[in-house]
Amino acid sequence: MTPEALAKNGIIPPPSTQSSLRLDEKFSAGYFALDRSPGHTPLLDRSDESSQPDTDDRRAELVNKIADILERQDFLMHLARAWHAFGSPVHRMETNLMEVARYLGIDACFFTVPGLTLISFGDPDTHSSETHIVRASEGYDMYRLEQVNQISRQVRKGRGSVHESIRKIETLLAAPSQYSWYVRVLICFAQSFCVSATLFQGSWYESLLAGALGLMVGAVEILGAEHPTLGYLLNVIPPMIVSLVTTLLSDHICFAAVPMAATINLLPGLSLAMSMLELSSSNIICGAVRLISATMTSFVIGWSINVGRSLGMAARGWTEKMEGFSSYSSCTGLSMWWWFLFVPVGSIGFSIWFKVHWKRWPATIVVAAIGLVIQTYCDRILVLRPISAGIGSFAVGVFSAVYGRVLGSASSADIVFVGIIQLVPGSTGVRSFVSLLSEELSASSLTMSMLSTSISIAVGLLLSNGVLYSDHRRFKLGSF
Repeated sequence: MTPEALAKNGIIPPPSTQSSLRLDEKFSAGYFALDRSPGHTPLLDRSDESSQPDTDDRRAELVNKIADILERQDFLMHLARAWHAFGSPVHRMETNLMEVARYLGIDACFFTVPGLTLISFGDPDTHSSETHIVRASEGYDMYRLEQVNQISRQVRKGRGSVHESIRKIETLLAAPSQYSWYVRVLICFAQSFCVSATLFQGSWYESLLAGALGLMVGAVEILGAEHPTLGYLLNVIPPMIVSLVTTLLSDHICFAAVPMAATINLLPGLSLAMSMLELSSSNIICGAVRLISATMTSFVIGWSINVGRSLGMAARGWTEKMEGFSSYSSCTGLSMWWWFLFVPVGSIGFSIWFKVHWKRWPATIVVAAIGLVIQTYCDRILVLRPISAGIGSFAVGVFSAVYGRVLGSASSADIVFVGIIQLVPGSTGVRSFVSLLSEELSASSLTMSMLSTSISIAVGLLLSNGVLYSDHRRFKLGSF
């Protein structure tokens, strides 16, 4: 049919008007409609616009709905940033974020690695998606992590608005630390002193020296957080100085009881344990990244200790190699009765370092004591020695979870951190690298000694979660 015939039958507009219509007018007039029969109504029919009610209310409702969706998405991004900044377990973050998004009715997918979260928001109506990159420097602030978990729990239970929750998270991100820098530096003395006396069989002399050197390491670590150039050398210069000073005084002290205790806050113990947790929970990329980072940190610290020892030997004019300097089995430690004093003081020190609220100190003391006592007892039984750290971590996880359930806490990560840090997987790895570099240990023995403790701790924590949360129906923020 000719265009004139099509126009006469009402299928398309008359030719005289086609060129004068803009594209949006053609859509409005139904120009692109497949059916122009007399009974058909175009998709955007404005022929009776004058009879339609005012659409301002509908537009306002649509704007409010879009704003509400954007605000909920903003809340999820704030939540991810806060969890990264305050030390939430990364292998649980994807699940936790998905639970919150499901409750808020947001179609979202999450991918998390240490310090980074990719969030993809989908729109099923338009079949489109929008991806956001959320980056945050990783740190540990257990008190503010507990508050963020509490905010998320309140939102999920419908007891708090999204808008107000965003303002609270922004306030927490901008708030100063609850412990000043000089308190954290001074507490490093107590940490290193108690760790040397309890974990590395140090006497009064070794413990005092470890405490003094730990004070120096803590000051450098605090300064490194403010000055990135110094922070790059954090795992090199302080361990080297510690090893050098200890070697120069090795005629009067047991060498092996000092370096690991003085650098306890630099050791990648948590990173090794967390990498095993992430690998065991099928977070392959996240676990592999953290494992490689922890392994390289152990190697760098071990290399620095070995270089410091060599410099000390050169300064003393020694030509013979110090045999067995990385083993503390020959050290004469204090009586275990002193543990009743040193374990609580050391636990308080780690609580301050991880910024745990003072009301949680009793729980951290109890869980640290439980973990250390069980691990020490199992180490004395030959058949339990390979899994002693796993049994200790299982006890730590069970007690922490029970404590959280009884008191209704939103997170037990702070208690677990303080308990796990004293099971010394990091010092095991560093000591193994020191022995490897000094040709006292083979590469295969290094791998086994470094990873076995970390795997044992990871399995113990996973078993504790499996026993207490076997139904998988309770949403537990901050659990391991």
